[in-house]
Amino acid sequence: MRETRSLRDAHRGDENGVGIIEIVVAMLLLALLVLSFAPVLVSAIKLSGRNTTIATATQIVNQQIEAARAVSTLSAAVTKCTDIVGFIAVTSAPIVDPRGVTLQPVWDAITCPLSYPGVVKVRVSVTQAGYPSATASATTLILVTAP
Repeated sequence: MRETRSLRDAHRGDENGVGIIEIVVAMLLLALLVLSFAPVLVSAIKLSGRNTTIATATQIVNQQIEAARAVSTLSAAVTKCTDIVGFIAVTSAPIVDPRGVTLQPVWDAITCPLSYPGVVKVRVSVTQAGYPSATASATTLILVTAP
């Protein structure tokens, strides 16, 4: 029996638990893991914000085109090119997206067709301060029956 006790006592010396060095090494490895993912998280947050602005700009473009088409349907039988020209000549108010970015809808100038009925090609863009190109844009054709 004496041999059994001494073997147990010998094994107890090996199982003293987790030491401070092991804890420090584990924390260091965890910190390195977290630091390696930090740039990915930061860029994902920035990309998500930019996508929110692009989605809002696209929605504004769609609303502007629908408004231009509605101008042509207000006069029941006749769709006038001058009505559409007058509509796009009015400067729309800037719109602020959920992140606080100011977006400005801008219409390109149009030319009325030479013969009627014809189509008018209209293009609307949404610009953002600080960016050289449009955030979103679209082109559509509107049927006109009178000058």
